Amino acid sequence: MLRKLVAEGLLSVMLAAALFSLFRLPVEAETVYREITGMEELTDGRYVLIMSQDIAPGTLAEEEGVISAVALTAVGDTVTGTAGGEWDLTVTKNGVILTDAHGVSVAPMEDGASGITAGTYEWQVSWEDGYFSFHGVSGEEPVTLVSDPDLENGFCAHLDTEIADAEGYYLGIFTLYRCTEVQDDEPGQDNPGQDDPGQDEPGQDDPKPEEPKPGEDVKTSPKVIVSPEGGEIGAGEEITLTCEGESAKIYFAVSADGVNYQPDMPYTAPICFEKGFAAAYLKAYSKAEGCEPGEVTQAVFTEKFTPDWNVYFGQLHAHTNLSDGDGSVEEAFDYASKAENLDFFAVTDHSDSFDNADAGAIDTDGAGISTGWAAGKQAAASVTNEDFVGLFGFEMTWPEDKQLGHISTFNSPGWQTRDQADFENVPTALEHYYKALTTVPGSVSQFNHPDTIHGDFERFDHYSPEYDEAISLLEIAGEDGTVDCEYYHLALDKGWHVAPTNNQNNHNGQWGDASRARTVILAETLTEEALYDAMKDRRVYATQDSDLTVYYTLNGAVMGSILPKSEEAEITVFLSDPTDEAIGNVEVVADGRTVLTEQVGTPAQMLELPVSGGYSYYYLRITQPDGDVAVTAPVWMDGYDDIGIGSFTSDTLTPVRDEEIKLTVELYNDEPVDFIVESLKLYAGGKEVCAVSDPGTAAGMGTLSHTFSYAHREYGMTGFRVEAVGSVNGESRTYDKTLSLSFHVPEQVKHIAVDASHDNYGTDKLNRLAEIAARNSISVKNFETELPENSDLLLITAPSKPFDEEFVEKVRTFVENGGTVILCGQADIGDLSGLHTSGELNRLLEAMGATVRLNDDTAWDEEGGGNTPDAVSSDVFNPGDDLTKSLKPEQAYTQRAGCTVNLGKGTWLVKGRSTTHGVDADGDGQDTGENAVLLACEELANGGKVYVSGGLFLADDAMKEPDNIRKRVSGNQGIVEAVLGIEPLVTIDEMRSGGDGEVFRIRGWATSGTSHPGNIFPNTIYLQDDTGGVALVPFTGGEVQVGTPIEAVGQKEICDGNVVLKIIEYEVLGKPLYNYTPETTPNKTAMDYEANGGRLMQVEGKVTKVTYTDDKKVVSRITLKDGNGDFAEILIEKGIVSGADGKNDLASQVKEGRTVRAIGILHLDGNGTPVLRVRNCDEVVYVPPVPVSLGSRRNPRTGDLIWIAVGVMVLSGIGLAVLLRKRKR
Repeated sequence: MLRKLVAEGLLSVMLAAALFSLFRLPVEAETVYREITGMEELTDGRYVLIMSQDIAPGTLAEEEGVISAVALTAVGDTVTGTAGGEWDLTVTKNGVILTDAHGVSVAPMEDGASGITAGTYEWQVSWEDGYFSFHGVSGEEPVTLVSDPDLENGFCAHLDTEIADAEGYYLGIFTLYRCTEVQDDEPGQDNPGQDDPGQDEPGQDDPKPEEPKPGEDVKTSPKVIVSPEGGEIGAGEEITLTCEGESAKIYFAVSADGVNYQPDMPYTAPICFEKGFAAAYLKAYSKAEGCEPGEVTQAVFTEKFTPDWNVYFGQLHAHTNLSDGDGSVEEAFDYASKAENLDFFAVTDHSDSFDNADAGAIDTDGAGISTGWAAGKQAAASVTNEDFVGLFGFEMTWPEDKQLGHISTFNSPGWQTRDQADFENVPTALEHYYKALTTVPGSVSQFNHPDTIHGDFERFDHYSPEYDEAISLLEIAGEDGTVDCEYYHLALDKGWHVAPTNNQNNHNGQWGDASRARTVILAETLTEEALYDAMKDRRVYATQDSDLTVYYTLNGAVMGSILPKSEEAEITVFLSDPTDEAIGNVEVVADGRTVLTEQVGTPAQMLELPVSGGYSYYYLRITQPDGDVAVTAPVWMDGYDDIGIGSFTSDTLTPVRDEEIKLTVELYNDEPVDFIVESLKLYAGGKEVCAVSDPGTAAGMGTLSHTFSYAHREYGMTGFRVEAVGSVNGESRTYDKTLSLSFHVPEQVKHIAVDASHDNYGTDKLNRLAEIAARNSISVKNFETELPENSDLLLITAPSKPFDEEFVEKVRTFVENGGTVILCGQADIGDLSGLHTSGELNRLLEAMGATVRLNDDTAWDEEGGGNTPDAVSSDVFNPGDDLTKSLKPEQAYTQRAGCTVNLGKGTWLVKGRSTTHGVDADGDGQDTGENAVLLACEELANGGKVYVSGGLFLADDAMKEPDNIRKRVSGNQGIVEAVLGIEPLVTIDEMRSGGDGEVFRIRGWATSGTSHPGNIFPNTIYLQDDTGGVALVPFTGGEVQVGTPIEAVGQKEICDGNVVLKIIEYEVLGKPLYNYTPETTPNKTAMDYEANGGRLMQVEGKVTKVTYTDDKKVVSRITLKDGNGDFAEILIEKGIVSGADGKNDLASQVKEGRTVRAIGILHLDGNGTPVLRVRNCDEVVYVPPVPVSLGSRRNPRTGDLIWIAVGVMVLSGIGLAVLLRKRKR
């Protein structure tokens, strides 16, 4: 009976052990838990988490969505009874994993709601005021682990917004007690060999790696293989992670920008990204038992986008030895077909160079009459295959002196030439050619490089719907690839429907890869027919980047489309650049002006941009961080009346009070119906000052202009407005345009007098000079009779008529009275009329008593001038002269169609390169040597001074405004500004390093503006260039958007320790907006005011302190600690709110222990402490995780516990059998 009881008892015990092995038994009372008092003590181990109310989290009841509450009491700093409230805490580098007494890990919900569920999750831990708290994210909403009175004090992850709304209701601070071995019978002492009571517990059966012994090699975990390795993938496409070694566990993290990664997560299932992820950065590593973590594998994925059209990169303008280029047409196509990232290539030799050129006709096959034409067509066909298409067309080229322009034509049987009767006379040549194009409906034509050198197609006049159908492309970049949209806007505003292209215009080989510039076509297939169809439909964009993909639609219509009138405008654009880190700045340009900007900091992005309706066309301009620019074809919304005021201008940019000025208004009418103008009214400062009744009619496809004469009686800035009232088909119309002028008192203004009395060359090309001068209260006026008495500087360009003795004497007297004269010569090739311009100008120099002379030659440089050797360029500046010593080599000085200078006793300012010399082009003089002087000056008696230039170095094309304000002005402009006494342009860093009280002129982009009331610093904006940033004060100007380019002149001052520029004057530049996007920098760098004061900076770190306003509701200051242990101070001033909702709701997001990223401008506060001055509350964010689908976060059920139970049951069975056998015996 005893044996039976013993056997039955043993069986019961073993069966009970088998069942209870599925669950964790409470730890015996002799196990002690001791309090930990800081983050440094938080390590892997078993804990109890007690709140001040003597309650602690128990185990997860998943079906109820709550962790039960158990009663626990600490005695001093120890706890002895756990009541099922013990938790295993696994510390990772990104947080801790919480596992309850049943071996179940817990996580927040995934749907953006409060709650708790099973799953492996890394909680962020905060230590504040002696307590721990646990934080996470539900969806993208921050949550905190709290006790909820509504759940019988059970625990779950509540949304922080709910916690903030019910302040004091939910409790989420814990004291942590860790299990320690301080029992009376400690393992390994009185009971040697006894196991640690925790070792058999679930969650602790994986042995920890042993510390390596001295001299022992440390093994490294295997490398993780990512498949696919990176590149384009579709949304939902699976990414797998594998490595060698069964014991190695894989961990990974994902980032949207390659900088801010989500916490490391264990890899349990294939990874896939949701639609719209655009770009994702992934890193992964493995950790094997007893080994160091493995090497980190990184991969970058971009979202695969499948548009309706394929994207093909190529070139549409090049030359060979069929005209004025190098190499044969066969060599050109063969070279281009092997160029990198080139899908198509076109040769467009000048039609007047073909053999039998004058016999050609555009609608007749030219292969039978021209071997060159036939060779070009054959060479293009010979390289055409499924991977590359060769195209052959021709360029209709009028001479530069006719200023008509060049046009390339494709897909025509033959050609026309400028020497044929219909196309040689200027008044009719263009229209005749346009008409010829309409006879070949399948042809495609392109306006080539419109400018003041080759011609501008008579300002794109002669528009008609038929001609518009024939010409569908326009080059927006010259041979150097620089993008200039001035003529693009002009053509669009004149009604032409054209797409932009960027071609290399090769003349010297390197067909297709002379630069990275590309014309990109959206076509159905890569065939000649499909490309021509796409060109005809304007599905084209221009780019300086050879692999930038842009797919742009408006209201669902692809670029190049023409839509009916609509008030709705919804833009969708896909952007991808696999070889750059970021897309950059994306602008929507409508009717010539930017209406929306978006900054894209990743290499791929899908954007949806709602913009205002009411414009006639919309296109995109993308400016990448490396300066590359791309411009798309517009989408047009025709149906708006193409009538209005084209220009409203003054005859002077420096008007003087009480002196008469002329204000001219020009109306345009690009519609087929008349605009009958009933009245024109002029307003000054809001008051009507002039009115004209019935000024005339702007006929269909015509213009109407009128000039007001007006003397203003006040000085200072005055706004003018002109209003035109009339009717179209009986319907009333009103149009207006504004103009601002600053009126000066007479003694404030300096005057430049320009001689126009001798039919001087280039007096119509001084608009840029007038603009630069006007900014500095200097007037530029032509005189055709008497030399103005109040002139400070006299400009005389090459005359077409000889100077009389009276004029020579007036110039001599002007110099004797201390005046300054600039003389500009020209090449002797221009002396064919018989008048030697150098000789005439030398007469003036002799009368002045100067020794400098102009040579009777042409400045020539075959190496530096390229196709036009008389277009000389130089970077050889006199380093010892004040005018030129600050010029840099990249500030090239240019001279077109000029001569050289004989220095005499003067001082040289600019010399040509070693290859520059003078040639006797008209055959009546002699050549001059190398290193020719291009510009010189000479001091004269009585304080007079003369500058002598071989050419018109002040011309518009020599002083073009840089296309990017990062670039310095040309050498020509730098010298002109120095002559006029204008402050030189310096970088912001140079200004900050300059002396206090000095005056500086700087340029940069606004990093804070005035366009949003809740994102303004009082009377201050900040300006930044690539060298630094600075505050402009006091700023009381108009509305300035962040990213606006500004030039400012001011005095450097120190205000409360901060370097500022006190504004004297400023100007908003007509350049694209650019938004600086700062990268995350270490806190120590971000707080270095000496190096980065005034700059826009970005930091990231854990919140260690939050300061509130007096009402304790609004965050005013945040302290962040980064991974290096350094601190950054974030300042949110009164009045700074979210640009999205107009509120400062940072209190719901920013909490101690949270990781926060912040953007602001580095500034010294009133105590001299460096702070980041936040400009928009939206730029202080809790870092959200990347949207990534990983299946269930719940750990798969492990079989370990079941096998333990089975093993115990088997042993129980064996034991029972033995007992029964003994009993039978």
